Amino acid sequence: MLRLMIVDDEQIIREALSEMADYQSIGYELIERSLKFDADISFVLLSGYGEFEYARQAMWYGVRHYLLKPTDRQELINTLIAIRQERLLEEEKRVLERSRLLCSLQTSLEQCFLMEALAYEENFPSVYQKYLPLLPMSLECCTACVCSYVEESYMKSFAADARRLLELEQVPLRFSCIYIKNNMILIFRASSLLIQERIRELLENLCYSGQSVAFDFRFLHEPTALELFRSILQKLARFQQIFLVDEKSHTYEIRNDPTAPWRISHLNATIANASDACQAVEVLNTVFHDTMPADTAKNLALSLFLKRWPKSGACPTELACDFFQKLHYCSHIEEIQNLMEAVLLQENAKDQEEKNSANIALLKSYVNQHLDSENLSLKWLAENYLFISIGYLSKLFIKEEGLRFSDYLNQRRVEEAKRLMMVYQKENVKNIAGKVGFGSNPQYFSQVFKRYTGLTPTEYMESLRLT
Repeated sequence: MLRLMIVDDEQIIREALSEMADYQSIGYELIERSLKFDADISFVLLSGYGEFEYARQAMWYGVRHYLLKPTDRQELINTLIAIRQERLLEEEKRVLERSRLLCSLQTSLEQCFLMEALAYEENFPSVYQKYLPLLPMSLECCTACVCSYVEESYMKSFAADARRLLELEQVPLRFSCIYIKNNMILIFRASSLLIQERIRELLENLCYSGQSVAFDFRFLHEPTALELFRSILQKLARFQQIFLVDEKSHTYEIRNDPTAPWRISHLNATIANASDACQAVEVLNTVFHDTMPADTAKNLALSLFLKRWPKSGACPTELACDFFQKLHYCSHIEEIQNLMEAVLLQENAKDQEEKNSANIALLKSYVNQHLDSENLSLKWLAENYLFISIGYLSKLFIKEEGLRFSDYLNQRRVEEAKRLMMVYQKENVKNIAGKVGFGSNPQYFSQVFKRYTGLTPTEYMESLRLT
């Protein structure tokens, strides 16, 4: 409290000076000025004036709590408690209103998020952080279910039925259903692989008259939502037309051009900076997709081929015509992608030894993408992927890697199993085994896992929970 001392040798002067100042108005002026800086202040006015006029004037300035002096201690405490409760209720109301507003704009915000993320892929983490407070995207582990062979005529029905089934399992969607040519992507949080399998079973039972092919389901699981959305965006970037289907089955279209010049330049730069053929092929895997229109894939391959050639020199006519002819006769997306892989292999390999290394790099890349396949074998890879003899490939692999292919495969499967155990620490061992290619023989999985880690899968998961 501020005190004012008036000093004069005559009493009448002292009294006159003390009556000149309107101390009550000074208090109200202070309140008025404070509200101009921060309108969210609550005032408690303590006064020795009990007249109604003073109280009325205080209310006019927004003072809701007017206490008379001398102030009772409990009365003051009760007043402060009341103010606290008022502020909490106001904050709850603001949060609720903000939540309702964001909910009403969710699909529009999702559209903006996807469009901005597709346009600025290299700065995706920044885009994600920008939209994180505005969309119900969890920072925790998220899962996406890619539902294949969903024909466009059943897009709305499938989205509505899938949403209903997930809500019955108390697994709500975290994002509108995303539809790209015959594929529906559902994003949710699954705390275990068992929940994923339950969702798969429910979705497999969906059936529509006229649906020509049975649905197929594949799950993407990443440690964070950021990494999951990055994986999803890599798939979306291949398509020109993307749909969002909201909870009311309304559809919203997003247009994307995978052959835009700036995108081709960015893709070419990424491939050029790849450390080896394997990494370059991984980049191609993010571009070509079996549901991409063939004309789009050919235009993309043609643009990439021409961009790969240095600006300082002309592309040899014979080499270019050979590529154009091969591209012309490609009728499937896989053939176009294999052609581009061959081009990269020839570019990067200057002699036979480098070509051998590139073959092993391609093999390892394929293995890493198909660890869940029980039928993965060196024989299949030699005959159906690299098109060389199994005996030659076996010797080549041992020479390049220093171990047999079967040992390498088991090591990679154990490493992937350990990664899944970190994400799903309460998961059933049998489910983990199925995700790394041991689905029909979990007992053998336990033996292999202990051979490479010294612990059984159960013991390893228990050690994770204790750390």
